[in-house]
Amino acid sequence: MRKRWSHATNTALLLASTGMGVGAYAGAFSTHLGALSFISVLIAVLCYGGAWWVARSPTVFNMPNQAAYDALPEESQRKVVACTLPFFYWSTTIWLGFLIVGFSFETTAALVVAAVLANIAEGALAIRFLFLKAPRKVREFQEAGQDRSG
Repeated sequence: MRKRWSHATNTALLLASTGMGVGAYAGAFSTHLGALSFISVLIAVLCYGGAWWVARSPTVFNMPNQAAYDALPEESQRKVVACTLPFFYWSTTIWLGFLIVGFSFETTAALVVAAVLANIAEGALAIRFLFLKAPRKVREFQEAGQDRSG
């Protein structure tokens, strides 16, 4: 999951949901969908803003083993946070996709199915990036620090 690809996907989804469209999706979703445009932009701003904030201030990031994370130097904390940024970018993709699917079909069932699938995907992302990858990085930096001092 490359960062570049997630940014391109999010740009396409955002343009499609605001009615501007991209490529084959140009004009597929009209702007008369009401709140979709506003909510899509809001979600993108919140997710990318969260990624920017966490990357800029790694000390505000909460970890399962907070004491070990806080003991790391700031440079190592930035590297740990960098491995979690795809969570924010792919969350944007998931929720923009959910909004497009949810507003594209007029049935409640489609909205419920899209919401369930989006939440399952979001949970899988959280487990992968926040609960597995980030703590593993903290342990690696912690062990590397102990090896140098010992």
